[in-house]
Amino acid sequence: MNARIDRALAGNVGGIVGCAVLAIALVPTLGSDYVVAFGFQFVTWIALALSWSLFSGNSGYASFGHGVFFGVGTYATAAMLRHTDVPFVVVLVVAGVSAAVLAVIVGLAVFSSPRFAGDLFGLITLAMAFIVITVVSNLAFLDGGTGVFVREQAVGSWIGSSTGNLFIVGTLIAAGTALVALAASVSRWGAALRSIRDDEGVAESLGVPTYRYKVLTFAVSAGLAGLAGAPQAIFLGYVEVGAVFTLNIPLLVIMMTILGGITRWWGPLVGAASVVVVRELLLDIGSPELSQIILGAVFVLVIALLPHGISGSLPRSLTRRKAPATEGAHR
Repeated sequence: MNARIDRALAGNVGGIVGCAVLAIALVPTLGSDYVVAFGFQFVTWIALALSWSLFSGNSGYASFGHGVFFGVGTYATAAMLRHTDVPFVVVLVVAGVSAAVLAVIVGLAVFSSPRFAGDLFGLITLAMAFIVITVVSNLAFLDGGTGVFVREQAVGSWIGSSTGNLFIVGTLIAAGTALVALAASVSRWGAALRSIRDDEGVAESLGVPTYRYKVLTFAVSAGLAGLAGAPQAIFLGYVEVGAVFTLNIPLLVIMMTILGGITRWWGPLVGAASVVVVRELLLDIGSPELSQIILGAVFVLVIALLPHGISGSLPRSLTRRKAPATEGAHR
C-alpha cells in the first residue's frame, strides 16, 4: 500500500513538473501574443484557486479576502519597481512576504477566539478588503488615489521585456502552488486542517494545535496569492485600487474551487481551467452582462448535477461503471 501511495505521489509530482516545463518550453515560443496572454491569465487563476483551497477548502473557513492578498502582492510589486532598482526575484519575495505578513496579523487576532468562525470569519475577511483599500488609497508610497504606472518601471529588465517572460513566472508560481497543495493532501499538515473542517472541537480534544495550523496555513495561502499578484502588476501596466481589489476575484476563486471540488487537491485546478475557458468562449457574445449571466447559470447547473464538484463526481461515476462490470464477471 505504501509503495502504491509513493508511486502515485511521484506520478503527481512528475505530472506537475512535466506540465510546467512543457508549457514554459512551448507556449512563449510557439504561441501567438493572444495565446501567451491567455496562458498567463490561465495559470494565474490556477494559482489563486489552489492557494485559496489550501486554507479555506481544507479548513472549512471560507475567506472572502483572498483578492486582498493578491492585490497586496500587486501593489507591493508596483511600489518596489517604482522606488527601487532591486532584481525582480527580490520583488517577488517582497510581494509574497507582504501578503503573508498581513495574513499572520489578521490570523493571530481572528483565530484567537472560536467566535470568529463560519459566516463571521467570511465577513471579517470581507471587511479587511475595505480597510486595505482605504490604506492603499491614502499612502502616496503605494498609490495615493492616483494609480501607478508599472510597465514603464519594468522596461529594460528581463521580467518586463515580454508577456512570454510573465507567463514563465506565472507558470512557475502555479506549479509551486500545486506542489504545496499536493503536499497538504498527503501530509499530517493537511490531515490536521481537514480535522478542523470536520469538527474543530474534536480535533482540539485529540491534541491538534488548531490555532497554529490555521495561522500558518492562512499565511502560506496568502503568500502564494501575493506571489501570483507580482507578475500581474506588470501585465496590467497600470494598477489602481478599484481594479486590483475588486470583489470579483475572490468570488470567481470560490466559484472555481466549488466547481472543481474540494475533496481532491487538484479540484480547484480543474475548476479554474473550466471557468477561464468558458469565460473566454463567452467573450464572443459581445455582452459582458450576458456572459456573466450565462456563466452563473452554468455554475448553478453544474453544482446541482455534481454536488461534489467535477473532481469528486468523476471518480464516483467511474466506480459506478466498474461495479456492474465486476458483478457481471462474477456471474
